[in-house]
Amino acid sequence: MKGKKEYCAGCRDDFYNHRENMNGKRGCWSFETAESVTRYKLHWWTAPTVPGAFREVTTNSCHHEPGQYAFYKELPDCAVEAMRPKVNA
Repeated sequence: MKGKKEYCAGCRDDFYNHRENMNGKRGCWSFETAESVTRYKLHWWTAPTVPGAFREVTTNSCHHEPGQYAFYKELPDCAVEAMRPKVNA
């Protein structure tokens, strides 16, 4: 499924969706090929073994928030107990 602009919020490259780029275009270059995907979100300073540390989210495949959150394609084996409810990134 094609990516959605609403999932760009919080991404490091969302900056480019609100300004003209050096090439004269407006928008993030990664969004052109983005797909809506399910990821497992973990806060940067949360140990992955803490119960409920991961949250299942729907976001764009290119979404990244270095220094804030890590996004896993699959729930790691070290995840314990139930995750928090699914939300949009």
